[in-house]
Amino acid sequence: MNDKSLMRAAVLERRDAIPEEERARRSEKICRDLACLAKAFCPCEAKGAAESPPLVAAYAAMRSEVNLDAFVRDMQTRGWTVCFPCMVRDRSQQKPRMEFFRVPPERMSHARRAFLSHPLCCFSSDELDSAGYALAEPRDLDFVAVPLVAFDRMGGRLGYGGGNYDRLLPKLRPDALAVGVAFVEQRVRSVPRDHHDVPLSRVISA
Repeated sequence: MNDKSLMRAAVLERRDAIPEEERARRSEKICRDLACLAKAFCPCEAKGAAESPPLVAAYAAMRSEVNLDAFVRDMQTRGWTVCFPCMVRDRSQQKPRMEFFRVPPERMSHARRAFLSHPLCCFSSDELDSAGYALAEPRDLDFVAVPLVAFDRMGGRLGYGGGNYDRLLPKLRPDALAVGVAFVEQRVRSVPRDHHDVPLSRVISA
């Protein structure tokens, strides 16, 4: 195993060991801090009434990840648009890619059954489009909550190894903000970096 694989295994073991009730309590704290940052940062406050609401990217928690449900509800209550990642494959492509799809509040239950509860499954873009979920382009994202396995004080981020967010982050607009979310048990002294790894400007943890 290489350095990243060893670190990934060790940190995930620490994260998995956090008691469920403790994870839930700290997830709520992270959601509050994340919402405060989004409200303070998002360019939506400067938008006119005719402009579309901010587009926020979140994720559906997998295993022992930080649960962002409270953050999602807060954003939707404010009238902001929330989108979620999904692995998709077109007929012409062999390798799946991560895309984001807009999920309105009234379709959250359907979206959980359709694809949010199956983060490791791959869907066709036509399938999601026919189900009524509109694609969100990276350049349209205003604020992105980024899941991670490990992080350091310099913004280094260790993901799950698929490189999905490393491909996404360079496509964001310069005025968009990507923020990592994690538990303090996921902080390490230094994350091993390759040339393609994109650091985060901020990580919110609890």
